[in-house]
Amino acid sequence: MISINEYKQNPCGTLSVPYWKATNMRIPDNIIIVHNQNFNEPLLNEYNDKKYFRLLHSLNDIPDCSDNSFNYGIITEAKSNELVEMINASYTHTDIYVSAEYINGLTKTKVYCPELWIGAFDGNKLIGSIICDLDTDLCEGIIEWLQVLPEYRGKGIASALICKALNIMKNHAEFATVSGECDNSTNPEGVYRKCGFEGSDIWHILIKNGD
Repeated sequence: MISINEYKQNPCGTLSVPYWKATNMRIPDNIIIVHNQNFNEPLLNEYNDKKYFRLLHSLNDIPDCSDNSFNYGIITEAKSNELVEMINASYTHTDIYVSAEYINGLTKTKVYCPELWIGAFDGNKLIGSIICDLDTDLCEGIIEWLQVLPEYRGKGIASALICKALNIMKNHAEFATVSGECDNSTNPEGVYRKCGFEGSDIWHILIKNGD
């Protein structure tokens, strides 16, 4: 395992996940994780490949992505069931599914930060959300989940959520990281770069054929 100092010098190039996750993660025997610079095409003879980008934000020069069309605020515990439903409704184009137990579990981790669970609301309806972690040991802000209901996309909601989270993070963290699927049809990488995230690190999650 690399040291904290090594990680902080190059967070996105040294690990495929945030440091706190890496210290608690056991990779199954049928999976290997390889940075793009170490990736070899012959691996595809034995493994199925999913590529993930990993980007960094210095928390300087956060753009103005304000949006006055909808309301934004902290997602309270009373909204947790609606949050679960909204997340699942936002990922009907994938096999992603979250349970109430999973979302509740996120509030039990050492990196849980209530003020970084931000929702976008159309009236009282939750139409988008961003869920972020804060690792106070490393001073790292981490975007874990970002989603907007399909019928509300293209209105600047995702950008507004990201920038609101970054403006909170800058008071507590030295940098922020995010990762996501490279081949996602909703192009999450594009919106993160629009909000100031940078980098070219790609990680391959390789699952052995037949598993």
